[in-house]
Amino acid sequence: MPPTTPDRASRQAGYGLIELLLVLALTSITLGFIIGGFRQAQAIVQGDASLRIVQWQFKMARETAINQRRSVEVRFTPPNFMSVVRRNIPAGETLISTAVLEHNTQFLRFGTQPDTPDGFGAAVAINFGGALNYMFTADGMFTDAAGNVLNGSVFIGQPGKEQTARALTVFGPTARVRGYRWNGSEWR
Repeated sequence: MPPTTPDRASRQAGYGLIELLLVLALTSITLGFIIGGFRQAQAIVQGDASLRIVQWQFKMARETAINQRRSVEVRFTPPNFMSVVRRNIPAGETLISTAVLEHNTQFLRFGTQPDTPDGFGAAVAINFGGALNYMFTADGMFTDAAGNVLNGSVFIGQPGKEQTARALTVFGPTARVRGYRWNGSEWR
């Protein structure tokens, strides 16, 4: 075996300080991109999950009203609570379902966003033309307590995170429920 020379010994000693610092810097930059992308993706998924909760409550209310031939009311309790209540005949009511929007999602409309393409909303998060009670009738329509057909919108999102903005519109005569996601420039 040939004798070890100083040049050969220094090459076999391992990595130098500059090489280690370079690897640490590249790793930190890569992790920063990954974590930033993960947080944005997480906010999008949370917004979609909250929209599905609201859609499900509306769907359940409509189906219950049709199947049980009773008026079923949808109630909102800000900042993030919903309930579905069946109106009994001749009087009284029965709680059918409750739902809480998770991940700090609330009924809220970001001021910089326009109305949905359906154009039912106003400057408030829950807007059904000024009605105080919202219900599905036994024939599947969405009305107020007096039986007037309602069109309206519900806006949700996490405060300070516009990428979580979602909207749901209800077309009263058919009770069609449509969900929208804010993509940063328009509702999709």
